[in-house]
Amino acid sequence: MMIKDTIYYVYDPLCSWCYGFSPVIKKLKSLYDEQFDFQVISGGMQSGERKQPVSAIRDYLKGAYKNVTERTGVEFGDKFMAVLEDGNRMLDSIPPSIALSIVKDLKPEEALNFAATIQEAVYFDGFDWNSVEAYIPYLKVYDFDPEDFKRKFEDPLYKEKTLEDFKLAANFGVTGFPSVILKKDDNYYLIAQGFVPFDQLHATLEQVLASPE
Repeated sequence: MMIKDTIYYVYDPLCSWCYGFSPVIKKLKSLYDEQFDFQVISGGMQSGERKQPVSAIRDYLKGAYKNVTERTGVEFGDKFMAVLEDGNRMLDSIPPSIALSIVKDLKPEEALNFAATIQEAVYFDGFDWNSVEAYIPYLKVYDFDPEDFKRKFEDPLYKEKTLEDFKLAANFGVTGFPSVILKKDDNYYLIAQGFVPFDQLHATLEQVLASPE
């Protein structure tokens, strides 16, 4: 069996531009799924010293979300806006990244869809990304056993996997989210950093694929 080249989607579950980028990367996967192995990497945008309450950057976020909607067309739900106004929720990328690590382990083919599901849950439904119970309703479509998911959520193994993702993103040199990296014949190409529309991403990928090594 021939080993596929890889497209790495480096995202963060609490990155609003990644929320806007979800339809773009999903469309790319639908076109190139046979040609490439798609991997989702959590970047750890809000972790360690960057972990903070929503209130700490509330004013910035209000402006940022308007820009995201204007540029990408995604909408932010009233329940999320209430979380923003309240300001007490902790911005911590680790819990939702752990949830993705579980999905990557159990059903890797659903990783990209689940990454988008998490972001819709955050930015439209305003769910509590820090609580394992909040994930349960979103597992039904993926046919996960809730009790097994909860056990894995508390298992240190999946936190280790999450931190490995953060390290990989750092090793890629990613400084902004979303980022898309193509691995072709053991060479790496940064084909998107920050939000780009589908046509631009598609054209950049095709340009790299057409270029000689």
